[in-house]
Amino acid sequence: MAGEHITVSAHDGGAIPTYMSVPESGSGPAVVVIVTIRGVKEDMIDYVEDLASKGFCVAAPDPFWRDEDPGVVPGDEEGRKRAFARMGRADHDVNVQDMASVMNHLKSLPQCNGKSAVVGFCFGGLYAFLGAARLGTDAGIAFHSAGISPLFGEIDKIGDAKLSYHWGDQDVAAPMEEIEKVKEAFAKLGNAEVTVYPGAVHGFMEPTNPQAYHKEVAEASWKRCLEVLQSI
Repeated sequence: MAGEHITVSAHDGGAIPTYMSVPESGSGPAVVVIVTIRGVKEDMIDYVEDLASKGFCVAAPDPFWRDEDPGVVPGDEEGRKRAFARMGRADHDVNVQDMASVMNHLKSLPQCNGKSAVVGFCFGGLYAFLGAARLGTDAGIAFHSAGISPLFGEIDKIGDAKLSYHWGDQDVAAPMEEIEKVKEAFAKLGNAEVTVYPGAVHGFMEPTNPQAYHKEVAEASWKRCLEVLQSI
């Protein structure tokens, strides 16, 4: 597949920088990928392309395009500081509106069959939940998500959406006490699951983060992601 960098009109008139890739033939669900705090970097684009190659209409917007420091930041210590700083400035409500704009763009394409999902990495994980709760997506999949338990006041809005969350048991950003809260809450839903991988740390899905990347865990959790998406 060969994606392209486009812009999508935002609800307030701005232009959202977005990497989009669609299947060469046929039709499939719309999938919005919400990326890590480092932005739409190389490994995130690779995941977008893999999804498109399997029949999905996929887009990864820059969730920090409104920030004073948009785009991709490097993986060095200075880049890490910049990434965490802009994460602290993020407005989740506005980002959900932007996510809705990108989703609507995908749904307008002839390659989209009307179904929808959000796939989130790290920072993006909470948007997999919010997509289901606020936008009525059919599925939400997340990898080493930041804590989502503060969002559980909206859990009754999830409905029949399929949720699949994946963590390592050594994730400092989401310790096991947080993961246990998610397990307890998800047990009340009909189509929600939590998978915990022994020995995996935060960032296990990111080849561009070699200290955290765990190839076997990444492959297993990505396989499950595809199974969930293919079931909607």
